[in-house]
This record gives sequence, C-alpha cells and structure tokens, in this order.
Amino acid sequence: MTGGTGPIRTGVTLAGGRYRVEEKLGEGGMAAVHKAHDTALDRTVAVKTMLAGLAHDERFRARFRREAQSVARLSHPCVVAVHDTGEERLKDGRVVPYLVMEFVHGETLSDLLWRQAGPDAGLSLDLALELAAEMLSALAASHAAGIVHRDIKPSNVMVSHEGAVKVMDFGIARSLDASGPGQSVLTATGSAFGTPHYMSPEQFEDTRAVDGRSDLYAVGVVLFQLITGRLPFDSDSVFSIGYLHATTRAPTLASAGVRVPDAVEALVARALEKAPADRFQDAHAMRAGIEHARQAVTHPPTQPDSARRADMRPDPADTPPAGFPSLLTMDAQPAPAHGQPWAPDVLPPAREQAAGTAPVAAMTRAERRKRGQQLRLAYLLLIPAFLLQAGPVPVAVAGAVPAAAGIWLTVRGGSSGAGQRRSASLAVFQATAIVPLLGHALIAVTALVRLG
Repeated sequence: MTGGTGPIRTGVTLAGGRYRVEEKLGEGGMAAVHKAHDTALDRTVAVKTMLAGLAHDERFRARFRREAQSVARLSHPCVVAVHDTGEERLKDGRVVPYLVMEFVHGETLSDLLWRQAGPDAGLSLDLALELAAEMLSALAASHAAGIVHRDIKPSNVMVSHEGAVKVMDFGIARSLDASGPGQSVLTATGSAFGTPHYMSPEQFEDTRAVDGRSDLYAVGVVLFQLITGRLPFDSDSVFSIGYLHATTRAPTLASAGVRVPDAVEALVARALEKAPADRFQDAHAMRAGIEHARQAVTHPPTQPDSARRADMRPDPADTPPAGFPSLLTMDAQPAPAHGQPWAPDVLPPAREQAAGTAPVAAMTRAERRKRGQQLRLAYLLLIPAFLLQAGPVPVAVAGAVPAAAGIWLTVRGGSSGAGQRRSASLAVFQATAIVPLLGHALIAVTALVRLG
C-alpha cells in the first residue's frame, strides 16, 4: 500500500516477521486496516496501522496505546479482541504503531445498512432492535470495566456472516474516573473527538462530565438511523450539528415516515433525551427496554393502527395527475417514505353481513387500480367535452361523445359491490364521482339543446 501509510503494504511483515500483511480492508482519517496472517499461531488477524504521516504526533500514538489498553481490560463476545500491539520502525526512521485484532468475517454495520436497505431506507424493525441490543451488551461490559467508548457509530460496529455483533475502535475511549468538567471534545487543533452526528450534547460542552449515558445516546442515534435510514440531526458543519444535538428536540420516527409501535417510539425518544438524567441510566436498562419493544413488535396489540393491511397500499397508478385539486387526491393521507407499508390510520368499518349471505371479498389491488383509472379518465374527458361546446353546432354535438364516455366511465369507476370493502383512498375518490357525472350530463344536455 502506498500513500498516507507509506510502505505498510501487501507482503510487508511486522513484529520481526510474525505478522505478514495481506489485503487492505479499509482506511480512515487516522489509520488503515489490513488482513494479515499470524505466522506464529497460524491464524488470520486484522492489523490496524496508523497513517505514517500522523505517526510523528505523540497524541495519535497515545490513542493507539489507549485503545489497546482499553480493550485488554474487556473480555466479551460483542467486543473485537485486541491480540497484540507494538510499533514498527520504518526504513526512513519513522515509527508506525500497530494493533493486531481479531479478524471478523463480515462487514461493518454501515455497510450492512447500505446493502440491505439502501439510501434513505432502514432495516427491518426487529433486526434493527436486535443489532442495537447486541451493541448494548458490549457497552454494558465496557461500562462495567469503567470505560466509555465515546465514538459509537455504524462504522465502528462489525456484523459477522453469522450475525454476531462486534464493537470495535476504542481509540478515544476514556476511563470514567478520567472524565469530568473541563475536558473538551475538541483537540488543540479543533478537530472533533468523536463523530459529530453521533455525539451526545454533553460531548460538545466543556462543563459537563461524559459518562456511559453518552454512549447510550449514540446507540439511540444509531437505532434511529437503522430504522429510518437517516440521521436525526444533520448539517453542514460540526458546530451546527452540535447545536442541533444540544438544543433541538429529536425528531420522531413517525416524522421520518416510519410507523412503529408506541413502545419503540418511546424507546428511541428516551435514548435521545438532551439531559443524561432523562435517558436510560445504564446499558442494561436500555437493553431491557429494547427487549420490551421487541415484544411489542412480535405481538402487536389488537387495534386499528396495528391491524394495517399491506395489500391496501395504493398503487402508483391510483394517484391522479399532478395539478388536480386536493379533493381528488387518491391518498387519504401521504404515504410514508422509505418503502414502509402504507395504510390508513383507521380502516373503514365493514358493513354488517346479512344472515345467510355469502361473505363479500375485499377489492383486490387490480380492481382498485382499474376503478381509479376509470375515474381519472372521466375527469380528464371533462376538459375536451367542455372546450368543444365553444365551437360551431356540429363541433358542439361532437362533444356529446366524450360526455357520454365520461358518464360511462364515472358509473363504472364509482360503483362497487354491495358490502364490498374498499381502500380508504379509493372510497374518497369514488365519493367525488358526482363531479364528473354531473359535468358530463350537463355537457350532453347542452349539446342536444344546441342541436335542436
């Protein structure tokens, strides 16, 4: 590998030949990570090396040492283990620190989110909650050992091919007894100590202590992102993002276009509270809250909001052309973004079935789509039929043809079987069918009058 990391490339060995560097796995602002082979124990490992251009700075080398020391105090299946650490002296005299870590066959959580959900779309709700619960297991162990991670984010979480979650990168972790007022999140050069989008309000301030509840806030941000596919706060500068975290109430999942059980909404809202005292007080409590929320997802309450039908999601063809008055809009309320199943807030009550009669099936999506198209065409035919009335008598009489077609389309599109259940959106549109029906009837009568 060339560039910022200099001669740390494929084929190079570290620690007197023990670790043979293989393919590059990734590179960040401070370090690069390579897959490597541990020749002494015949195993695959991940080697994290500091960028050669930064290795002269003692602060960055201290960060590497702190990461090794922090993780060495932990022994948990949800924490990426550090096997070894050291410094490699290069031929030009520079010293490059390295960490030898457990190799995880998988991908980062950010890669998983992108691959499974795509831009501005979230993971399935149960999977998002499960991943967050595993992250909290790692943080419970970390906090019990007196270590605050301070940089929880999707790119610092690995998910193995088997689904195991591994929290990594304790590079800016700090012992609880070392945290306190006066310790700014900014270094002397003004760069953020943490990732602004995931930092708690207290991490942006000099006067508030940072403890484990700051990590729980970050988990709340990650959970919001996993569910919605977007961040709760975003702006074009570190200070703008910090201001939003510190002063602006976190958006709800519903405002991001995702409908979830109330227990999930309350869980995320509590995790994103501004004051640490208003959040979950430890990782165990937040994990218990997630397990409670997962029960709500698995066994939703029996009520209209939770009885939504996926087959009632309107087809794009059911939406009238842009520019129509709002009265003619097919959607009773805007459909949520990010591919979440659409459903009305309250389903139309089913008509009572007469004794001895066969049940009437609900309209299929194809039927609703066809009726919506018929009604839409009926509205569109009003325009040429009306314009033709302004011409000579023969032209005006010709306008009776689209008027008759419009009447027929209105009757077809506005009718449905007795007791047949419709979507709320189609019911609203059919209720306005009186408009084209009366309009076409008036045009037809006018044409006949002019003919006489």
